[in-house]
Amino acid sequence: MSKLATMVVCPQCHFENPNFNKFCQRCGSSLTQKYCHECGTTVPFNVVECHNCGTVTGTLYLAVISRGLFTTASSHDTTPSFNNDHLQGASTSSDSSSESSLDRIDTEPPATSDTSESDPQEFQTQPLEEIFSETDLESITIPPEDVLSFPQQSAPEPLEQPVGAYLDLQDRYQLLDLLPALKPGETVTVKVLDTQPLQISPLKALQESTSTPSDAEVEAFIIPAAQPYFALASQTPSYFPRLQDAWKSEFYNIILLENFSDFPQLSEVWSHRDTLPQQIVYWLGDLVQLWEILAPWGCRQSLLELENLRILDQNSKQLCLQKLYFDSPNSIFNLSDLGQLWHELFQKSQRTLVGSLTEILRDLMEGKIQTVEELQKALTGVLDEINCPDLQASFIPESQPSINQSPTLILGEKLIQIEAVGRTDVGRQRDHNEDCFGMETRIKIEETPQEKIHSVWGLYILCDGMGGHASGEVASQMAVDTLKHYFQTQSFEELPTEEILHEAILKANEAIYNENQKGVRSGSGRMGTTLVMAVVVNHQVAVAHVGDSRLYRLTRQHGLQQITLDHEVGQREIQRGIDPELAYSRHDAYQLTQALGPREAQFIHPDIQYLEMEEDTVLILASDGLTDHNLLETFRETQLDSLLNPETDLATATDNLIALANQYNGHDNITAIVIRAWV
Repeated sequence: MSKLATMVVCPQCHFENPNFNKFCQRCGSSLTQKYCHECGTTVPFNVVECHNCGTVTGTLYLAVISRGLFTTASSHDTTPSFNNDHLQGASTSSDSSSESSLDRIDTEPPATSDTSESDPQEFQTQPLEEIFSETDLESITIPPEDVLSFPQQSAPEPLEQPVGAYLDLQDRYQLLDLLPALKPGETVTVKVLDTQPLQISPLKALQESTSTPSDAEVEAFIIPAAQPYFALASQTPSYFPRLQDAWKSEFYNIILLENFSDFPQLSEVWSHRDTLPQQIVYWLGDLVQLWEILAPWGCRQSLLELENLRILDQNSKQLCLQKLYFDSPNSIFNLSDLGQLWHELFQKSQRTLVGSLTEILRDLMEGKIQTVEELQKALTGVLDEINCPDLQASFIPESQPSINQSPTLILGEKLIQIEAVGRTDVGRQRDHNEDCFGMETRIKIEETPQEKIHSVWGLYILCDGMGGHASGEVASQMAVDTLKHYFQTQSFEELPTEEILHEAILKANEAIYNENQKGVRSGSGRMGTTLVMAVVVNHQVAVAHVGDSRLYRLTRQHGLQQITLDHEVGQREIQRGIDPELAYSRHDAYQLTQALGPREAQFIHPDIQYLEMEEDTVLILASDGLTDHNLLETFRETQLDSLLNPETDLATATDNLIALANQYNGHDNITAIVIRAWV
């Protein structure tokens, strides 16, 4: 954890760089600037808006700031009390004198105070480290009034903080709203700008860890008031904002959250004329599920605040909560309170209750429906009444057949659907196309009166050939054909292992290499090809690549991420510690260090990694004709984000990407495979 706390994470390849780096030492990306997604202008990471077009480019968070009742603990803490080892401030260091073994950072001793005007006998030079024995420690007594807090009458009062002030001692999180001087027990929510967005806090690293954090890690890095956010966002990320950081200052508990405040309110979207009745039933099902999820954390009040219910994406209509509201002490909630919320939503939107919802709502408010299971079953019946095949087809039922024994939807459970489109183009300057791609998608549906099982398997291969006319296209086609043939003999029930992927790629290399040997080709006359490949099994993906063809992942939560790292001389030099500017000043910086075909098997070392699709995901496999000059990163918001809209036609969007590459690049062949998965 201490290593992550002092590192800057590259936004493209996620490599951890020393915090003084200006460029990623792995991929060469800038660590101080990015492109405006609207106009393409280069802007610093630490500003709110693009200076050219005014588009918001900064990383904004929502800060939930509360003041306890003259104690350092929040009056709203409903979770068990843990020890006080936690981060003071944003992320990279701690002012606490108690050091957690989980985040041990060796530092220089603090500078001694200026004693030039003091009695020289009063201050003696001390050794850098003082060791106390157990008897010494036992002899130290602390007056009761010095423990934890000041007496009430001497407690200092916080001051109002203006826009532009920093929340933390590290001057990282800058206020974009006025922070008033809170009274004991008050809470306020303000927006802040992260001026160091590439530095990852230990808390953030803990949250993104692939392993489940231990109780000791949770205690060390997360203050009690923030632990519900951490747990809920980890378990059901689609509903809750992710936790960026949290700490206790002299006066306040400060919790930094993913900013959901700009999303539309549920009540607004609920009233739209184009919102279908089925969608309203799905939202009601989400509220029932959240009612159960929030109960153990004492946060059911979060659902009873209408302004807190938001829609994460206008197109997917995903329900989410802006923040958590903790229940008042000794408060008692039951399902009738949820019924009152439903009544308020219908009344405010003036929507008509459909089907048997009128009866269900009445029974709910009168306390006749007392369990979540009863309510979920009743809502499933409403969907059967509405009987809209087009919408119901987008959900995969699991169990609980209706009266006519046909499979029905269980609210809250959704399985994956997938679609893919491939396109290739010669470009504006080449006279022939050496790129090639191959795709195969299989959807298997097994159905009985009680259940429907839906499984997905997909193989997606993209190759960029090289070696001159009538050679590069031969190599890329051979690689695609060999790999497709190999995987036709493999099981589709689970992801291929690294060994299987490695064997498949070596067979493709062998086929091209043998062809080179037959033709007695040498030097630049030897044909070869790059490779990027994805194997999808349900919500899991295996990725393998050789060369500089890339795979990107796009999600609502994490934006656009470059998953693969190019195999080329410049990247190799960066990984050896060479400055990116110097590495790419070489004349051979873009020369490939790996490719299929020119050399024997021992020189092929494919990179293999595994991904999970935990939310709606777009995967883009692309040749360098599409990725050169950071084209996808620059035009992400205008060209890519719409891919997560189910109404966006995937074929048209892929054609638009090819046209964009021809407009801004065009010097090379252009190939893309775009895969869209709904989870």
